[in-house]
Amino acid sequence: MEEILGALAIGVAGGVAGGLLGIGGGTLYVPALVLLLGVEQQLAQGISLAAVIPTAISATTANLRRGYVDGRLVATVTPAALVLAVVGARIAGELDSDTLSRIFGVVVLYVGVRTLFSLWRQARSTRAQAAQHASEETD
Repeated sequence: MEEILGALAIGVAGGVAGGLLGIGGGTLYVPALVLLLGVEQQLAQGISLAAVIPTAISATTANLRRGYVDGRLVATVTPAALVLAVVGARIAGELDSDTLSRIFGVVVLYVGVRTLFSLWRQARSTRAQAAQHASEETD
């Protein structure tokens, strides 16, 4: 019963994160399954990918209605993503769980740090532009 409740909580959190942040839930599903439920890394990744399909369909539908999907970019990104997803899955199947977990952690950490630095740079630039604009108005 405890595992079912844990899996439901992970699903809720992943669904919200996927819809809200566009991360597909995998960034949350995989570590939660591994750390909270003790699932092996390969199995967690497989579960995450299977769970993300309905999540992605429902979030994509909502984003299509709002005009937040650029079909041209989707058509450009998708073929390479489909082919290389098969390659990545094969490589993941050959790696041991510890190595795969480390790779996953490094990638998530890298993306998180890059996102934070990008946001800080953007905020600093916005503040500088606002200060310059205010200075020009007082002159």
